[in-house]
Amino acid sequence: MNRRDRRRQAKGKTPPPGGAGRAAAWQPPNAGGLAGALMGYAEGKALSEPATFNDPDAEVRIGIGHFQSGRLDLAQRHFERVLQLRENDPTALQMLGVMAHHRGDGDVAVDLLNRAIDAAPDYADAHHNLGVVLLHRGEIDAAADYLDRAVTLKPSFAEAVVNVGNVRRLQGRLDEAEASYRQALTLRPDLADARVNLANVLKESGQLEDALSVYDELVTEAPSHAAGHSNRGECLVALGREREAIAAFRRAAELAPDDVEFANNLRDAMSRLLPAWHLPMLADTGRNDAYDQAIRRQVKPGDRVLDIGTGTGLLAMMAARAGAGEVHAVEMNADLADAAGDIVAANGFADRIHILNRRSFDLHVGEGLPGPADVIIAEVFDAGLLGEGAIPTLRHAANELLADGGVLLPRGATVHAMLVDLPRWRSVNPVGEIAGFDLSAFDRFRNPAAYRQIDLARETHTALSAPFRVATFDFADLPVGERWRDIQVPVVAAGTAHAVAFWFDLALDDEVTLSGAPGGALDHWQQAVQFFDQAQPVGPGQTLPLTVGHTEARIYFEPKG
Repeated sequence: MNRRDRRRQAKGKTPPPGGAGRAAAWQPPNAGGLAGALMGYAEGKALSEPATFNDPDAEVRIGIGHFQSGRLDLAQRHFERVLQLRENDPTALQMLGVMAHHRGDGDVAVDLLNRAIDAAPDYADAHHNLGVVLLHRGEIDAAADYLDRAVTLKPSFAEAVVNVGNVRRLQGRLDEAEASYRQALTLRPDLADARVNLANVLKESGQLEDALSVYDELVTEAPSHAAGHSNRGECLVALGREREAIAAFRRAAELAPDDVEFANNLRDAMSRLLPAWHLPMLADTGRNDAYDQAIRRQVKPGDRVLDIGTGTGLLAMMAARAGAGEVHAVEMNADLADAAGDIVAANGFADRIHILNRRSFDLHVGEGLPGPADVIIAEVFDAGLLGEGAIPTLRHAANELLADGGVLLPRGATVHAMLVDLPRWRSVNPVGEIAGFDLSAFDRFRNPAAYRQIDLARETHTALSAPFRVATFDFADLPVGERWRDIQVPVVAAGTAHAVAFWFDLALDDEVTLSGAPGGALDHWQQAVQFFDQAQPVGPGQTLPLTVGHTEARIYFEPKG
């Protein structure tokens, strides 16, 4: 096959190379493992043997030494000298092709590697490296032809077998890719690339536990293999083992601190530990300012303060800034507690703020809390007020942890609601017809009693009633058990009552109240909405009978009749 045909084949236009062809008996000089050249520079020092300008074999050896040491300019000169002494020397052509690839000159690399194969059709290394170059260029099928040929020429060529597996993987032939990686490991059990790629393909084919076992073997045998640690972390994420994944990603980032992907994997895994609402909550300046004002009024110099659900430690630091003598900040999430400790120390409050990684229910006066708290601060509310366990948490705090005459902040809340027509969301509450198809079987995944956060100011809706009061809570004297009542809601507009939207006003103290009403200043809590299973057509002058109430954990609305 001539070079023109070979170039056409490299673009996938001709069949793969055939038999041995001419110069079948040619063998490359001892090149020190050039087969893996395109996978990265080999380690080692340049050969010290001086050049003999009439000995092309010596020039080859010296050029290879410079290449292995990363001295590509010097290597280039020696290989070009070889071609002056011995036209079309296969090793020199191959090495010049490899270096062209490293420079990003793919066309030159393909031409030089084709010339190497023309000069020595059975040169397995040249077939392999041309296959790798084509693989980098996205010419998958052409790359497969050359890589297969390299393995045929040299069945023990483990690196080429790995790249055959890489091609099969890109072609979606995962079983064949797995077989190639296992074959490469049989040939060379110490070949880390084969092991990590085997684990990767097992993970991609859904064999997560098997993949993790291979990753474990890899990082045990090659503890400095950064990609192995990172890929192991991805497998652990898929298995839901987030904290172990973080440790793996952290190790990868330590081994390769300049690798952006490893750093991003670590940050992504860390973000999974943080509930999605934390960052919007911190950005809610209305909430932050209101708490700060109330804390400045209620915390007196020397007070003992308990902050429940401290998160970042923000409210605890506000209390310390207001003059608290000691602040005990409780956070049950270990990762958040660890971060809060760093934040408190960075802001100079480590001497007064004590971060406690525990539930507030496990805290008792004399056990974690040296004495009753003069002020208890809590921010344990979701958009529906009660979903984060506010009632049992605050009941325990008020009864067991607060000093006589102490301050509970916030002191209470009032829940308001109104009937709404919400046409966009009705199609999935319950799930029905979408784009002309019946998707009602999908409704099995919806909890009809659940509520979701919503921003009515951004949703097309019709208010079908005026706001009405649902419940009022005094956090120092909270009810026990469920509370229910029947009401009649006057309708003020025509439409279909799809849902009840509700929100709360949070009284921090006698002067500051935060409101999640539609169009209000709060960005974080906004409103909640609970849909009716059956839509209720209504008009002005009518009333809609509802049963409203709450349990320890949520507020409910149920149409009557």
